[in-house]
Amino acid sequence: MTFENQRPTTNTIEEMLDKQQITELVQYERYARDYGLWDGMATCYTDDATIEISWYKGGIKGFLDASKPSRDAQTDSLPAHKLHETLVWLNGEKAMAVIVTTMTGRTPVQGKTMDNLIYVRLVYSLKKVAGEWKVYSMTPIYERDTLLPVTPADIKTVPGARDSYKNLAIVLKDLGAKTSDDLPGLDQPESVQKFMTQVNDWLNE
Repeated sequence: MTFENQRPTTNTIEEMLDKQQITELVQYERYARDYGLWDGMATCYTDDATIEISWYKGGIKGFLDASKPSRDAQTDSLPAHKLHETLVWLNGEKAMAVIVTTMTGRTPVQGKTMDNLIYVRLVYSLKKVAGEWKVYSMTPIYERDTLLPVTPADIKTVPGARDSYKNLAIVLKDLGAKTSDDLPGLDQPESVQKFMTQVNDWLNE
């Protein structure tokens, strides 16, 4: 019988706190991966952690190095993880966490811009190290995937629309509304940095 066959239970306040810490850890690990927060991401693992995914199998240092995009990488081609339910099973100083996830990526495929949606369960093994939970290994269970055109060929685009929400601009135009062109978006990294600096300053006032 695998751990998944056993319904997760929380019997004490200590177990509740452990599960909350683990949930925060694994969700931040993916958030940091998606948004290039490499220093923060590095704090999530044990020194001997391993990762096994479609394009990499090995130790955590190599994974961190390989995850960093090249200077000429297309921002919107970087993968992103949309996290759904997270379940945690505890066993003393060890734990398993499973996150039902949709991985998304936008990239050129055979001359067309496509969205690749990959449906997986991310399976994390975790250990407590010096009183702190750390990821010991992570491997996805691949379920299915889909390749979709970003904009169907028979749909007229909106000239000058931002890449981060160009399809939203099409929808709003059909509804008689005009899309703002100065919202934070990954197609203009400086807009994201400016916005995050503002909210960070507010938080720390």
